[in-house]
Amino acid sequence: MALNFIKLAINFKVRLTEESMQRHLSASPYVVGEELARQISRYAQDNALGYYPAIDFFHQNGGVEKDLLDAAGNISWLVTNMVREEVRVRLRSVFSNIKFESLQTQAYTMPGIRPGQNNVYQLLTDHYTPDQVKVNIIASLLRKKESLHDAEQMARHQVCRWLKNRFESLEITNVQAI
Repeated sequence: MALNFIKLAINFKVRLTEESMQRHLSASPYVVGEELARQISRYAQDNALGYYPAIDFFHQNGGVEKDLLDAAGNISWLVTNMVREEVRVRLRSVFSNIKFESLQTQAYTMPGIRPGQNNVYQLLTDHYTPDQVKVNIIASLLRKKESLHDAEQMARHQVCRWLKNRFESLEITNVQAI
């Protein structure tokens, strides 16, 4: 039977366990996330913003303590490297090739939270805590002649199987043959 070489774009989000972060970090990502949420919320309120900016906004415009931004950056760097290594080690036996397109902590993305929402402070704290990473990879595999849909489903299943117990949470947002 003929084999096909299939490339897949796989996008997912993971949250590291508290235990794995405590082993490697001197500062708590939860304390940093809570303080970021407090300062960013206050900045948005004081400046009558109708949204909460991404962390990079504060690097350029001030409004959040520099030491806090540095702590968030250091934690994010370590967390993304921990995720990269875990994904690489766990998935290298499943896929013939893995290329990381991007890794980004959720804390550095624009929050979809608006002032006035219910539980806004808790939502902001969750968003700005640098313990979640968005991962985009290109993975290759050799498969028997099968539909691209079947290959996508198989890849989704394998990512879940090999990563779900390694992180506190795993959400696969997209798997697409390319």
